[in-house]
Amino acid sequence: MSSFWKNKPLEKVIRHKIGYLYISKEILRPGKRLQIQEANDQFFVKNVSSAMVYAKIAFFGGLGINFFITLVSFSSEKNKFLINFFLWLSPFLLVSLIFLIIHYMAPVKEIVLDRLNGKISYPRLFGNKEHRTIKFDSLHVFETMTTSGDFAATGKKIRIRDRKYDYTWDLDSRYPEEYWSFMVWYMDKNRPLPPGDAFDPYRKNDFERRKAEGFPKPLYPSRFETPEATPAQQKERKKIGGW
Repeated sequence: MSSFWKNKPLEKVIRHKIGYLYISKEILRPGKRLQIQEANDQFFVKNVSSAMVYAKIAFFGGLGINFFITLVSFSSEKNKFLINFFLWLSPFLLVSLIFLIIHYMAPVKEIVLDRLNGKISYPRLFGNKEHRTIKFDSLHVFETMTTSGDFAATGKKIRIRDRKYDYTWDLDSRYPEEYWSFMVWYMDKNRPLPPGDAFDPYRKNDFERRKAEGFPKPLYPSRFETPEATPAQQKERKKIGGW
């Protein structure tokens, strides 16, 4: 843990090309937990609520245990059935009910990227409905190691560190470097939108906006070219913006 706080925050640089984070229309699922809610030239919104997952595990796990205990109770002496039922069955029913209530009452958690205004919103801690909104430029994201039960390193993940309230929020542990590059690319409003056919209906409008602004230089550096959607648009950007 101590080494985590000594790390420097990740630079806002587009280092990795987009493959896994290709945003297709098929993966847009508004209203679904842990899915992308919105992806256009103004906002990128991902639901990061996980209460439903834990609620399902607890609820169905509890039901399974309840069923097993009930069978065992039936096989016991008849005069002990009610005692066994209430003694063993009730706690698991209570736990299942608690997790089910948590699922329905837990506030929605989302990561919201506001491309045009250069802001990001991310959740507070569990149970808090408030989302923190700050300038993307002031966002501090760190890369840390993931470990197994015996503390052996298993991979990497990236997490936000909120400096005002001193807490962290995990972003991604599968493709952390690419995820961060995607975030930086999307939040650079002077560049074309990242790859993904979900963005295709908005590319023309985004291009015209940047053209009206004179194709200003990118806000953040990139290790590779981020061309326009068509050669004609690329030529126009080069002529007007010089890049």
